[in-house]
Amino acid sequence: MEKVTIAIITCKRPIWLARLLDALQEQVFTESIVPSILVVDNACDEETKEVVEQRRSGCIPIHYDVEKQAGIVYARNKCVSITTSMNSDYLIFIDDDEWPKDNTWASDLVLSAKRYTADIVTSHVISVDEAGKQNWATEILYPAPDQSEGQEISVFYTNNLLLSKRVLVEMSPCFDERFAMTGASDYHFALKCTHAGFKCIYTDAPVVEEMPSSRKNIKWFCRRGFRSGIGFTRSHIFEESLIKAVLKSLVYSLVRVLRGVLLILKSLLKRNKGSLVDGLFRVCSGVGTFMGLFGVKHDEYKKIHGK
Repeated sequence: MEKVTIAIITCKRPIWLARLLDALQEQVFTESIVPSILVVDNACDEETKEVVEQRRSGCIPIHYDVEKQAGIVYARNKCVSITTSMNSDYLIFIDDDEWPKDNTWASDLVLSAKRYTADIVTSHVISVDEAGKQNWATEILYPAPDQSEGQEISVFYTNNLLLSKRVLVEMSPCFDERFAMTGASDYHFALKCTHAGFKCIYTDAPVVEEMPSSRKNIKWFCRRGFRSGIGFTRSHIFEESLIKAVLKSLVYSLVRVLRGVLLILKSLLKRNKGSLVDGLFRVCSGVGTFMGLFGVKHDEYKKIHGK
């Protein structure tokens, strides 16, 4: 028997959490898998706790805990520590604004870990708007995947991710507190895992994410790009030699700005808003990559989007 913990970090988004918990109760598992759901509340919110309590009668047991220290890093590390204390064989992360596309999502991740003898398994995210449709904004945020089934990859995020017990034990504490409010702690974690020699593969087990209308604007994409660029540079400075990190960041910064400028020019010729915003996103990412060399940080989680 293999114990699998599905972890959700939530912060004042009870409606979306309810949708996800309902969807997770529809997951199908083989008899060899013993699933459980872990909700870590990073806001100590009564409405969130009530949502969990109302769903305890489901087939899959739900554990609820609170991380009082604000910051997604602290909540992620609490998920890791609780999962380890439960002696689970696998930890699966999914965001509270997502839900599995198929009812075999979790078991597919586990089976892929065994099939490819991988310690880490990830898949893609399908972004949709509040009406359940795709548009220029959702396509920029999560374009169609270009990985193939079973392909080894070095970059992954916690929005659709399986980690083996070995990773949890050997990499603890998994997420660096220096990224508590800035984002990119999962990219930094991926970089550490790659350097440690863990095998990560891609499998076709997507989740769907709802993109709120509050993010469908140029300002949000520019801020997101700037933040991601900073996170890239900080991660490499922390994990690589200074010379290597600086050279890599300078090259990536230049490439991102040039690609962004080309997309902006293309958008002006074709009058395509999606290409324009994508170009601005890349330019801001390049600028952020450069500014990260000077210790600039950007708070990602000051504003909560969603419901």
